[in-house]
Amino acid sequence: MFGPNEFPKQGDLLWIDAKPHAGHEYGGHSVQKNNIRRPLLVVSSDIYNKLTGMVVGFPITSKIRSDFPAAMKINSQKIHGYAVFSNLLGYDYIARNAELVDHVDQVQKIQALSAVKNIFGI
Repeated sequence: MFGPNEFPKQGDLLWIDAKPHAGHEYGGHSVQKNNIRRPLLVVSSDIYNKLTGMVVGFPITSKIRSDFPAAMKINSQKIHGYAVFSNLLGYDYIARNAELVDHVDQVQKIQALSAVKNIFGI
Protein backbone atom coordinates (compact mmCIF):
# COMPACT_ATOMS: atom_id res chain seq x y z
CA MET A 1 0.00 0.00 0.00
CA PHE A 2 1.12 3.55 -0.62
CA GLY A 3 1.82 5.93 2.23
CA PRO A 4 0.80 9.62 2.33
CA ASN A 5 3.87 10.83 0.39
CA GLU A 6 4.14 7.83 -1.92
CA PHE A 7 2.47 7.30 -5.27
CA PRO A 8 2.69 4.93 -8.25
CA LYS A 9 5.05 5.80 -11.09
CA GLN A 10 4.65 5.34 -14.82
CA GLY A 11 5.76 1.80 -15.68
CA ASP A 12 4.92 0.38 -12.25
CA LEU A 13 3.21 -2.97 -11.94
CA LEU A 14 0.54 -2.92 -9.23
CA TRP A 15 -1.93 -5.26 -7.61
CA ILE A 16 -5.19 -3.35 -7.27
CA ASP A 17 -8.79 -4.06 -6.18
CA ALA A 18 -10.54 -4.22 -9.56
CA LYS A 19 -14.17 -5.03 -8.69
CA PRO A 20 -16.66 -4.37 -10.02
CA HIS A 21 -16.19 -4.99 -13.72
CA ALA A 22 -18.76 -5.64 -16.43
CA GLY A 23 -19.33 -6.10 -20.13
CA HIS A 24 -16.20 -6.68 -22.20
CA GLU A 25 -13.81 -5.89 -19.36
CA TYR A 26 -11.34 -8.59 -18.40
CA GLY A 27 -12.60 -10.35 -15.30
CA GLY A 28 -12.38 -13.69 -13.59
CA HIS A 29 -12.23 -12.01 -10.20
CA SER A 30 -14.94 -12.69 -7.68
CA VAL A 31 -15.98 -11.28 -4.32
CA GLN A 32 -17.37 -14.72 -3.42
CA LYS A 33 -13.93 -16.27 -3.99
CA ASN A 34 -12.24 -13.37 -2.17
CA ASN A 35 -10.37 -12.78 -5.42
CA ILE A 36 -10.94 -9.16 -6.39
CA ARG A 37 -7.36 -8.05 -7.05
CA ARG A 38 -5.71 -7.90 -10.44
CA PRO A 39 -2.38 -6.72 -11.81
CA LEU A 40 -2.18 -3.38 -13.64
CA LEU A 41 0.54 -1.68 -15.71
CA VAL A 42 0.56 2.05 -14.90
CA VAL A 43 0.83 4.32 -17.98
CA SER A 44 -0.30 7.64 -16.49
CA SER A 45 2.43 10.15 -15.67
CA ASP A 46 4.02 10.47 -12.25
CA ILE A 47 2.66 14.02 -11.94
CA TYR A 48 -0.90 12.92 -12.78
CA ASN A 49 -0.72 10.08 -10.26
CA LYS A 50 0.64 12.30 -7.49
CA LEU A 51 -1.76 15.22 -8.03
CA THR A 52 -4.97 13.25 -8.58
CA GLY A 53 -4.55 10.16 -6.40
CA MET A 54 -5.51 8.17 -9.51
CA VAL A 55 -3.68 5.87 -11.91
CA VAL A 56 -4.49 4.98 -15.50
CA GLY A 57 -3.21 1.71 -16.84
CA PHE A 58 -3.64 -1.48 -18.75
CA PRO A 59 -5.03 -4.57 -17.02
CA ILE A 60 -2.89 -7.68 -17.05
CA THR A 61 -4.43 -11.05 -17.75
CA SER A 62 -2.87 -14.50 -17.45
CA LYS A 63 -4.59 -15.83 -20.55
CA ILE A 64 -4.88 -14.24 -23.97
CA ARG A 65 -5.82 -15.57 -27.41
CA SER A 66 -2.71 -16.33 -29.44
CA ASP A 67 -4.04 -14.23 -32.34
CA PHE A 68 -4.95 -11.20 -30.17
CA PRO A 69 -2.95 -8.26 -31.60
CA ALA A 70 -3.30 -5.77 -28.73
CA ALA A 71 -1.32 -7.38 -25.93
CA MET A 72 2.22 -7.38 -24.57
CA LYS A 73 3.79 -10.17 -22.52
CA ILE A 74 5.03 -8.66 -19.26
CA ASN A 75 8.72 -9.25 -18.49
CA SER A 76 8.63 -9.57 -14.71
CA GLN A 77 9.56 -12.22 -12.17
CA LYS A 78 6.67 -11.10 -9.94
CA ILE A 79 3.77 -10.45 -12.35
CA HIS A 80 2.99 -13.00 -15.04
CA GLY A 81 0.70 -12.34 -17.97
CA TYR A 82 -0.14 -9.95 -20.76
CA ALA A 83 -0.94 -6.23 -20.65
CA VAL A 84 -4.18 -5.79 -22.60
CA PHE A 85 -3.80 -2.73 -24.84
CA SER A 86 -7.51 -2.61 -25.71
CA ASN A 87 -8.61 -1.65 -22.16
CA LEU A 88 -7.34 1.56 -20.60
CA LEU A 89 -8.60 1.74 -17.00
CA GLY A 90 -8.51 4.40 -14.28
CA TYR A 91 -8.46 3.71 -10.55
CA ASP A 92 -8.15 5.60 -7.26
CA TYR A 93 -5.01 3.84 -6.08
CA ILE A 94 -5.61 4.58 -2.37
CA ALA A 95 -9.27 3.50 -2.31
CA ARG A 96 -8.40 0.44 -4.43
CA ASN A 97 -5.56 -0.61 -2.06
CA ALA A 98 -2.88 -0.53 -4.75
CA GLU A 99 0.32 -2.39 -3.95
CA LEU A 100 3.57 -1.83 -5.84
CA VAL A 101 5.00 -5.14 -7.03
CA ASP A 102 7.51 -4.44 -9.81
CA HIS A 103 8.29 -2.22 -12.80
CA VAL A 104 8.50 -2.85 -16.54
CA ASP A 105 11.73 -2.03 -18.35
CA GLN A 106 12.11 1.06 -20.57
CA VAL A 107 11.37 -0.88 -23.78
CA GLN A 108 8.05 -2.19 -22.43
CA LYS A 109 7.15 1.21 -21.01
CA ILE A 110 7.65 2.81 -24.44
CA GLN A 111 5.58 0.05 -26.07
CA ALA A 112 2.72 0.64 -23.60
CA LEU A 113 2.85 4.42 -24.14
CA SER A 114 2.74 3.82 -27.89
CA ALA A 115 -0.46 1.80 -27.37
CA VAL A 116 -1.96 4.80 -25.52
CA LYS A 117 -1.12 7.00 -28.52
CA ASN A 118 -2.82 4.47 -30.82
CA ILE A 119 -5.99 4.49 -28.72
CA PHE A 120 -6.33 8.26 -28.99
CA GLY A 121 -4.79 8.73 -32.43
CA ILE A 122 -2.05 11.05 -31.22
